[in-house]
Amino acid sequence: MTTDVSGVTRARPVPAVGPVDTRWFGLEVTAADPAEAHRSLEIVAAADTGVVTVQLIGRMRGWAERLGAPFDPGTAPLCCLTAANGTPWLSASACYPVAQTAAWLLALDAWSDGPGSDSATVADGVARYLAIVQGEAPETDDPLALALAEIRDRVHGGPSSAAVYPWWQQAAVASLVGTRFERQAADAVANGGTPPSFEEYLRHAGGSIGLGMIVAAAWSAMDEPDLPARLPALRQPLQDASIALRLANDARGHEREQAEGILDAFALGLSPRDLTGLLTEHLNRCRARLRSLDPDRPGPALALERHLVWGVRMYQRFAAGHTG
Repeated sequence: MTTDVSGVTRARPVPAVGPVDTRWFGLEVTAADPAEAHRSLEIVAAADTGVVTVQLIGRMRGWAERLGAPFDPGTAPLCCLTAANGTPWLSASACYPVAQTAAWLLALDAWSDGPGSDSATVADGVARYLAIVQGEAPETDDPLALALAEIRDRVHGGPSSAAVYPWWQQAAVASLVGTRFERQAADAVANGGTPPSFEEYLRHAGGSIGLGMIVAAAWSAMDEPDLPARLPALRQPLQDASIALRLANDARGHEREQAEGILDAFALGLSPRDLTGLLTEHLNRCRARLRSLDPDRPGPALALERHLVWGVRMYQRFAAGHTG
């Protein structure tokens, strides 16, 4: 794959090769000397991540239990770690909407990909959820609708919401539209239709991975007066990060998605070598751009990088699936 100056990713044929690079795109931290392997780890940030996670787990588990399926209380630890690791300097209450967002994305995925789901069901649900993103109240007792409305209101109530809320709305729309596209494309192929191009898939899949919703929830919780001025510079890094995370998800979750009849990068003909190269390109470009920003005011940029690295490293070790 190559990316031109406009940021559009285009396919190029490559020979099939073996498994995806186990070094995982330059993020390997192990070293021959155990004493050296951990020198770069942030001790205080790791401690704060653990503390905030412990504070959040009970609250998140109770929330998922009250909502019911497709929410799974078993995802609470994963969702809390996701939130706390991204912004370990924030309080547990500030991280809570981020954990809720992570749980909502897992539940949305379970609902749209799970047994009994089809294009019509997903399209109908997505239409309701899009209305909620625009401010409407839930009209049913649908757990996904109720949870989305609560997340929306929490993001809207954050200290930086005036600048961030439109970003959250855009990200939520992209997640929902991407989810609808993936279900429709999978059903069309199952019925003998033509699969989408990889370029079309990637345009939607970068949204459906949900990273934009997660980081927007975190940004809204930050009480930083100059945050609005720093957001425009994060648009391209967020796009790169979303594509990198989607490809990491496809690399790890291919067998599950294949069993569910869901399309991914490999199903559309991408080779492991191509996936590795494309993921590395987007990941490195994102991190380079983030590192070029003002190092004295790192909040939003640091949160984006931490969420990206967390997601890629997570997919290196295990497939989160729908249940964490």
